[in-house]
Amino acid sequence: MSNISINTNIKKLLFIGAGANDFGREAEHDAAIYQVMPELCGHGIDVFVIDENPYALALESLAATTYWQPLTVANIKAIIKENHIDTVMPLFGGEASLRIWAEVVQSWSHGDGALPHTLGLSIEMLLKVNNLPALTQLMAENGLPVITNYVLKAQDEANELLRELHLPLMVRALHPNQTNTRHIIERLDDFEDAINLAKSQSVTQEVILSRAINGLKEVSLEILRDARGNKMQIGASEDMDPIGIHTADSLSVSPILTIQDQLISRMRDYAFRVADILQLQGIMHVQFAVDDDTDKIYVIKVSPYIDQMATRMALATGYPTMLVAINLAMGIPLEEIVLPHNFGPQTAMMEPMMDHVVVKLPIFPFGELAEAGVHVKRQLNSVQKSVGTTLGFGRTFIESLEKAIRSAHFNNASFSPTNMAHINDDELIQQLIHPQDNRVLLLIEAIKRGYEIDELAELTDIDEFFFHQLQHLHQLETAIEADVDSIAALRRGKRYGLSDGLIARFWHTDFNIIRTLAQEHHIDVTYKAVEPSAGEFPENARQYYATFESENESKQVAEDAILVIGSGAFRMGDAASGGYATTITLSELRRLQYLTIIMNNNPSDATLLPHLADKQYLEPLEISDVMQVVELEQPKAIVIPGNRRKLIRALRELGQRVIILPKEKHTPSGPDENESEFALNVFFDGDKVYPINITQHMAGEMRVIAPAGEVPSRLLATTKTLENPGVYQVIWYEKTVQWRREVDLAPINDGTWLRPMPFGQIAFLTKVTHIEWLRLTIRAALHEMTVQDLQLLADIAHHAKSQPLALVAADVNYRLHLQPSEVIDGTRFEMGVGVSDYGRSEEV
Repeated sequence: MSNISINTNIKKLLFIGAGANDFGREAEHDAAIYQVMPELCGHGIDVFVIDENPYALALESLAATTYWQPLTVANIKAIIKENHIDTVMPLFGGEASLRIWAEVVQSWSHGDGALPHTLGLSIEMLLKVNNLPALTQLMAENGLPVITNYVLKAQDEANELLRELHLPLMVRALHPNQTNTRHIIERLDDFEDAINLAKSQSVTQEVILSRAINGLKEVSLEILRDARGNKMQIGASEDMDPIGIHTADSLSVSPILTIQDQLISRMRDYAFRVADILQLQGIMHVQFAVDDDTDKIYVIKVSPYIDQMATRMALATGYPTMLVAINLAMGIPLEEIVLPHNFGPQTAMMEPMMDHVVVKLPIFPFGELAEAGVHVKRQLNSVQKSVGTTLGFGRTFIESLEKAIRSAHFNNASFSPTNMAHINDDELIQQLIHPQDNRVLLLIEAIKRGYEIDELAELTDIDEFFFHQLQHLHQLETAIEADVDSIAALRRGKRYGLSDGLIARFWHTDFNIIRTLAQEHHIDVTYKAVEPSAGEFPENARQYYATFESENESKQVAEDAILVIGSGAFRMGDAASGGYATTITLSELRRLQYLTIIMNNNPSDATLLPHLADKQYLEPLEISDVMQVVELEQPKAIVIPGNRRKLIRALRELGQRVIILPKEKHTPSGPDENESEFALNVFFDGDKVYPINITQHMAGEMRVIAPAGEVPSRLLATTKTLENPGVYQVIWYEKTVQWRREVDLAPINDGTWLRPMPFGQIAFLTKVTHIEWLRLTIRAALHEMTVQDLQLLADIAHHAKSQPLALVAADVNYRLHLQPSEVIDGTRFEMGVGVSDYGRSEEV
């Protein structure tokens, strides 16, 4: 086994991005790369990055030479040769990046020159990590408890093995061409179909068969290891739902609440041993299955790269995970890592402690799809169905849960125990056994109907601890609902995380009445810092969450700070574009030297990176939560996405200055298969409209087809109603038989209308034109436009090049994840997007 020596010879380093967003792949990898590139520049390293995702912030960073190209072996090899790259970092791009780099390594020939060094892992271990059976065998040989894997190619091999193994079984693709290929086989009738499906998802037509361990607890540990073999645990979480439900679709809680310390200690030891076996330099997520009845533990997944657990633990603990991980990968020992001044001097060496609870809730797309007439299979299983994640922070599980629910679903009125009353008992029992996306509400409803806790635990394989907590929550809400206008009840409700809006609903009044009542009786919010020493070095804290205690640790940043409201969790249609827009906003405000505050609860996008804002509030984005921050910080302005109409209206009614990032409430639908939608794209600076270019929109695709040039006045007439600076589109439709590269503006069949350009299209337009449109929007909104800005806009219509580039919906396997009844509109409900050069493709 080869060791990795401390590397002091890195001159040119290439990051491989994660590519298009997908189920289980949001924006966490891009955020990590975006954060650490300046750190590498500080070490005198030339940084390069390749990604095909138009939303990638790393592609707009001044800290790197960027390549906006498809992630192919040929492209990566060409960049390495052209720039004489000596080191490659695939681990920050996650599993997809690791897989493509393994393909590059395996295809490398003598004529390609010297193979670049892989940062964080040796080539030997990189290839083992990319081969699950080989990694499992390696762990078994080193005495670690694992589930035996069998690699099969033919159906008859599977049938033969079926005689030795008992149902349920798990089948996965070996060398998968996508994520999430796990399938649980509980009936013999499903065996052959599952094998064939897994084979179709494998590059090599091979499958992995193993014993399923449904019903056991799933626990995750996040650890670090340096080149000297020093190891630390930086976070841990447990899923409420048992194995059998994808971990991304389960409620998760940190720290671990239901497992004995001795079992946690054993898992920690196993995780450290895995890190030593791999000779890891960096970060690793290890997932375990725990059998409470026998105290058996199994290592079920090893991820020695950045993933959603890494970003979630960074936020939950305040530990500078990404900055430490990149230093470790470069070979710098833990005790020698120098962090920015806003962290304590020994923070890198300090195992984080938590004096709070963090609850993660998944976001599902079922409601939005149903409104569009698309119905999907809502039952949860081993294949991921959630599209985003949100967090709730509090002192107790109940407080954190209430805030997570509020964060996950903007309309808190629909998240009350009374809303499940229409489900009959037979349906309720079926959903207890076969869970759906309303899991938490259903469990509360079962408790409300008098189901015994031990009975519920047996039906669901959920630990009784969680049912006792939900029973407490139900009793609390019932008592508050019955005790109208009681100050004691109000005080108790606020302490457990109930919002002004929810209490107002219980008492049949308005949230402002509840807010005023709380103020009059000094039921005041306090803010607690989230930082890894749990209070030992609070002066270095930037992250805060709300609770109701005596001591407030957060002080006003400044009298003229700007508050930015994040876009919250990813949803289909918003995807990563909302996080992209908010992050660019924060970056530009910082560039203009404004002090900034961000409110958000999404661990997967870049808005909550520690260097982007002077203060972060990890809170729900409801009006009552926002106003609590406003009353403390007294910002000069609040920047908010335009789709949050209810929040914008409420803030304005309360006398706040609101700056809107123009956005539709819902992402617009795409044209039908036999139609083209055309858009004249314009920029409005608050006074004047500047034409940019013309794009053609087809089903799941957007093409740049022409510079604006001389635009007919009737197209610009609709822009007279504009109020807020930003990028807008004048839209018209045409029936087409064949896509055209040029459009005759004369025949406009169905009139025109005006809309804000969706954030994702702005990201695309920024990379096509090399003009940062969101930054211009912020400068215009704050009256900070420069002479150079105005000259650029004056010239854009005549000098903007029309590159034959198209924004295309990514090849997301909706059938695997959602089993939709209808074709999903890839424009309105996109998960991820890529780029193609339609100039090289044939006309459709």
